[in-house]
Amino acid sequence: MGLTTTNEHIQNIINTIDCGIKITSVESLGGGKYKMYSGNTKWATFGKQLGGKGILEVSQDNYIVIKASSAPSVGIHTLPIPFFFFGTFLDTNKELEKKKSSNDKLPMIYMHLNAPEQYKDDFALMDFESDCAIYFMVDADPKNWLTGDHFTNAIKPMKYLVRQFIMALKNYPYTNASWEITYTENDYVNFGNVQNTKGIVDKIFTDNISGTELLINIGFNKSNYSCN
Repeated sequence: MGLTTTNEHIQNIINTIDCGIKITSVESLGGGKYKMYSGNTKWATFGKQLGGKGILEVSQDNYIVIKASSAPSVGIHTLPIPFFFFGTFLDTNKELEKKKSSNDKLPMIYMHLNAPEQYKDDFALMDFESDCAIYFMVDADPKNWLTGDHFTNAIKPMKYLVRQFIMALKNYPYTNASWEITYTENDYVNFGNVQNTKGIVDKIFTDNISGTELLINIGFNKSNYSCN
């Protein structure tokens, strides 16, 4: 495996997130709209896709309405893997601005740099510990949403995504993460909007997004040591 940095470990973990949603029944609403029932809708959100079909409505852990040319089947339907970005706020915003379509960048898992790496000695099983600030963000509509709308349509789905990330982290072979792992979440409405001393709102990111921040210390093992 060689030298692996924190951002590479995080990308590896993201690639193993379970993106499947189990659909237990389907109801036709007419006009090419279908209501797909599920007890765990994960981070599905309006305007995104499930199994390649556009999502029109989500009732958390109840149902998802999609637009499709034919009735979807009962079974597992897959959400796209979240996009991963890392860097400073300024550099990441420049990267996001180059992607014109929301579906090419959101929902995103964004790791803010700097993420300090505290290395161990040569005889330790662990390679280093990393203090990470990782943001889980998706589209928001600040003109039309009240605070509760942000929580329902963006923040809560992103908190579900955090749970899936933590599950993938615990199964990652190059970490000692245990069931006792602890972390902090901070929820953000209109993330990156900061009011300056003149009362003018400055934006860290050009995109309108809401979601949650994960603050976590992760220990990564040396490449020749695996917990599997």
